[in-house]
Amino acid sequence: CNGGFITNPNYRRMGVAKIMGKVFLRAAKDLGYKSSYFNLVFKSNVESVALWESLGFERVAVLENAARLKGVEGLDTAYGYRYDLESLDDDYLL
Repeated sequence: CNGGFITNPNYRRMGVAKIMGKVFLRAAKDLGYKSSYFNLVFKSNVESVALWESLGFERVAVLENAARLKGVEGLDTAYGYRYDLESLDDDYLL
């Protein structure tokens, strides 16, 4: 299972992304997925890296020089994050 999230700038630092991430995990498990993978979490996006790690995602891939991003000097590194949905408690968020 894969997903992508963008938080409106007016609602950042209010916990909205964490809520979206938690609901994503619950929905993915309920839909029968066994794991989730986010393949383009950029090193320069410190908030995104912190979010996925705080939710228990494991960094399983590092792609050096993966992309040229606006506002980032040189090429940015992309991380891949995986979550084992089978380890998610059945009563998570219920």
